[in-house]
Amino acid sequence: MRRSVIFKILIVFFSFSVYVAKADNNSPEEAGGQEQPPSIGNFALPTSQQPGPLVGFGQNIIDQNETQIFLLADDFSGVNKHAVDIAPSILYGITNNLSVWLNMPIAASYKTNQDSSSGLEDAALQFEYAFYHQDTHAFSEQATIVSNMTFPTGSSTKEPNTGFGSPSFFLGFTLNRMYVDWFVFTSHGAVLTTSNDNTKFGNQFLYQAGFGRNILDIDSKWILAWMVEADGQYTQKNKISGVTDPNSGGNIVYVTPSLWVSSKRLIVQPGVGFPVAQHLYGNQKRNNYLLLLSLGWRL
Repeated sequence: MRRSVIFKILIVFFSFSVYVAKADNNSPEEAGGQEQPPSIGNFALPTSQQPGPLVGFGQNIIDQNETQIFLLADDFSGVNKHAVDIAPSILYGITNNLSVWLNMPIAASYKTNQDSSSGLEDAALQFEYAFYHQDTHAFSEQATIVSNMTFPTGSSTKEPNTGFGSPSFFLGFTLNRMYVDWFVFTSHGAVLTTSNDNTKFGNQFLYQAGFGRNILDIDSKWILAWMVEADGQYTQKNKISGVTDPNSGGNIVYVTPSLWVSSKRLIVQPGVGFPVAQHLYGNQKRNNYLLLLSLGWRL
């Protein structure tokens, strides 16, 4: 029964994506007489190379038929625990308003107290559609819908676990506005998990926002910018074999400053995050810091 429901959701998911792609391809191009910001500052490079969030999801709309590859490395560290991930991914522009993103994260080193694990995590296939876009001489503004599905390629039985053990579904939206010097963004969404063998990991609710400023651009070949983002996650408690785990779930907010460096091909974005609020249910070890490094290459 559960597989039947998942299959139907997948059919709707991909049918919607195909419909949007066809609608975009049939729509007239309006860029000809439309006002555009000047090609300086944050706009000195193509859309795919312009500044964006490091931790926050979405805002991955790129030009049609364009491809980018990424490698993200992160280290979530806390009291007697850490989680080190390496996540290769590929992003493709189906149309100018619709992108598809495939992510295959790997748990390089997970540890909680004396328990340790590693291996594949849950793979994710994501679509993002820009349903609103406006350009003026002063700014560019965009709103998107983000939807993805994860596949149970990780393990829910390892300690610590590297996956949910069953598919999960995500739905969210983003809004961003970019000026020549400044940019702001926000995004909100939810991860809805499914159960397997009477075990279900808690749903997650994400709330994110940030801003940044261009430092300089060099001959329309390089962009250097800084940004600060706040990324919150509220997680419901897990149910293991039908029993609620009191030592799971809670709310945490990280504030993460980062540096953006990009050229016409390369993106480098390092950052470090600190938990400014954390309310963890039951007896859970507190989090200390987050290290991240994202590398991107435009093919």
